[in-house]
Amino acid sequence: MKNQSPKSNASPSQAQGRSLPSLGTAVRPPSGLRALRSSTPYSQGAVLSLSLSASICLGVCAEAPQPISAPPTSPPTVLPTLVVAATRTEVPVEKTAASVSVISRADIEAKHYTTLDEALQSVPGLVVARNGTPGQATSVFLRGTESNHTLLTIDGRRAPSMLAGGYDWGNLALDNIERIEVVRSSNSALHGGDAIGGVVNLITRTGRGLKSPEHEVSFEGGSFNQFRESVASRGAIGRFDYSLGLSQFNAEYPRDNNSYRRTGVRTSLGWETTQEIYSDLKVAYSLSEGGSPGALPGVLTDHLERESVTVSPGITWEVSDVWQSKLFYTFDNQFQPSFDGGPDFGSLNRLNVAAHLVDWQNTFIVHDTWKLTAGTLWQDQAIDRTTTSLFGGEINQNLQALSGYAQSQWSPTEALAFINAIRFDAYSDYASAVTWRQGVSFRVPEAKTLLFANIARSVSPPTAQDLYFFGNPDLKPERALSWEAGIEQPLLDHQLSASITGFQHLYHDFIQTPIALANIPNASSEGIEFALRYTPNPYFSANASYTYLSAYDDIANVRLLRRPRHQLGLDTVIKPMDKLTLSSGLSWIVDRQDATFPPPDFTATNVAIDDYLLVRSTAAYQITPHVEVWVRAENMLDQQYEVVLGYPALRLGVYGGVRVQF
Repeated sequence: MKNQSPKSNASPSQAQGRSLPSLGTAVRPPSGLRALRSSTPYSQGAVLSLSLSASICLGVCAEAPQPISAPPTSPPTVLPTLVVAATRTEVPVEKTAASVSVISRADIEAKHYTTLDEALQSVPGLVVARNGTPGQATSVFLRGTESNHTLLTIDGRRAPSMLAGGYDWGNLALDNIERIEVVRSSNSALHGGDAIGGVVNLITRTGRGLKSPEHEVSFEGGSFNQFRESVASRGAIGRFDYSLGLSQFNAEYPRDNNSYRRTGVRTSLGWETTQEIYSDLKVAYSLSEGGSPGALPGVLTDHLERESVTVSPGITWEVSDVWQSKLFYTFDNQFQPSFDGGPDFGSLNRLNVAAHLVDWQNTFIVHDTWKLTAGTLWQDQAIDRTTTSLFGGEINQNLQALSGYAQSQWSPTEALAFINAIRFDAYSDYASAVTWRQGVSFRVPEAKTLLFANIARSVSPPTAQDLYFFGNPDLKPERALSWEAGIEQPLLDHQLSASITGFQHLYHDFIQTPIALANIPNASSEGIEFALRYTPNPYFSANASYTYLSAYDDIANVRLLRRPRHQLGLDTVIKPMDKLTLSSGLSWIVDRQDATFPPPDFTATNVAIDDYLLVRSTAAYQITPHVEVWVRAENMLDQQYEVVLGYPALRLGVYGGVRVQF
C-alpha cells in the first residue's frame, strides 16, 4: 500500500468494519478494487439446560455473531461479514446470493475445535460421516450431495483431492487457521464439478501487519489416552511476514487395532516485493498413522499411514486501481502405504497421488457498481497403486483438465446485486462441459429483509476410485441442476435474526458411494433449512438450526445413503463472569439409512440405522491475560451410536488443557 502500513490479520469478529485480508493481496488506498469493500424436543432436561451454555453456530446467510466481550461503550453497529469463497473475491455475504456460514478464529478457540471435521459439525445442513473413531475415513454430505461434491480450498487455492475425490477431512488440523468459510450453495461455475454441493475455504493465519510477534503453546489430555500438543508463532519483520503452526496428536481408542497418531505442520511466508506486488509461500505437511479395525471387530488388523505434502507459491499483483491479478501454483503429494496383516488377506498396498495445479485469476473494476472476474485453471493428477491384494488391482492413471471461467458482479443499487458466472472445462478423459450460475440478492431498505435466490448447472466427472478401484471405467460424468431461495429477517434492532431457505439438487447419472458400479439415471436431494440467531447482549448468544432433507434414487425409489431426514443443531455461549466462558453444542440426527450386503447374493440393501443425540460442552477460564485453562466433554449423554454402519463412534470423553500466549 502506497504510504500506508500493511493491513492487520484481524478475524471478522475483530475487524470492526475493516475489510479482511484478500488472501495475500498487496494493500492499496481505498480506490478501484479496494473502494468496493465495505461482511422436535428431546426428553433430556439436563441436556437442554446444558445446551444453554454453548457457542456460536452461524445460521443461513446471517452476519457473523459478535464475540462475547466486555460491554461496549456505545450501541453496537451491525457490520457486514466479508467472504471470499462464494465469488472468489471479497464481498459482503448479503451480496453473494448464496448460503454462507463463517467459523471465526474466536469460534475455533472458544469451542476448542482441533480438526476441520469437528468444526464442520456445527454447520447447518452439513453431515460429517466418519468410520468410527478420529483418524478414520471421513466424508461430508452437504445438503444431500456426495462427499466429493464439496470442494476444499485453502486461501482460495484448490486443495488436490484424494483417490476417491473429497479430502482427508478428519486429519486437517486447525492450528494455523484464521477462519473457515462454508458456501452451502452450488458453485461449479467458479470452482468446477467438485463444488456441486458447495465450497469449504480455510483461510490461514499470517503475521502480516503485526507490530510484534505472537507465540502460543498448548496442551490437552484426557480420555482414551488422548494427548495433543501444539506450538504456533507469527509475526512480521519489515516487508517479510511469517506464520507457523505445529501439532502432535496421540490416542488409544477402545477397539482392537485402533491406535492413532497425527503430526501436522502448516506455515505461511510472505514478502511485500513492492507496493503493488505481494508474494507468498504456503507449505503444509501431515503424517498420520494407526490401526484400521474395519467393520468386523477382531478380524482385520490393517495398518494405514497417510503422508501429505503441499507446496504452493503465489503472487498477487495490483496492476492498477481497476485490475488485480493472482497467479498460484500448487504441488501436492499424498502417499499411503498400508499393510493388511489379517489372516484372510496379508496384502501390501501402496498408493501415491501427485497433483499439479496452476490457477490464474484476474479481477477488473469496470464501474463502481460492476466487477468482472475471469481466470483459467490447469490440473494434472497422477494416481499410482501397487498391491499384492486380490482386491482393487493396480492403478497407473493420469487425469488432466483445463478450465476457463468468467463472472460478473453487478450492484445497480446498494440493496440489489446480480451475479452471473459461466465456466468451460476440457477433460482429458471425458467430453468438455459448460456450467453456469445465476444469482440475485435484495435487501429491503426499510424492513432490512434479505431475499436471495440462485440457480446453477454442474458437471462432475467420476473420481479415480469410481473408475478404477472396485469401480466401473464406463461411468459417465454426473450432471446436476441446483437451485435455492431464501429469506432472512433481522429483528429487535438486529439482536434476533430468523431465516428460511429452500433448496433442490436434480441429478442425472448420479454416482453414489460407497457403491459406484453404475450411474443412477435420476436422483434428487431437496429440503428446507431454518435458522435463528439471538444475541441480546455481549454476555449471551444462541443459535439454532433445523434441516429437513429428502434425498432419493428416483429410479429405484430408495433413500440415498447416510443422509438424515432431520438434523437439529443448538449452540449457545454464556459469559457469567469476565474470565469464565461456558460453551456447548447439541446435534440431533434423525432417520438415516446405510447399506448392508446380506447373503446369499450380497446385493446392497438399504437398512435403517439408529438416531443419535450428541452434546458437547466446554468451560474455559482465563487465569491471566496470557494463560487459559479449560475442560471439555464430548458425547455427554454417553450415547452408543454409529454414524457409519458397523463402525462404533466414541462414547463419553472428558479432556482438559492449558494454553499459554506470549
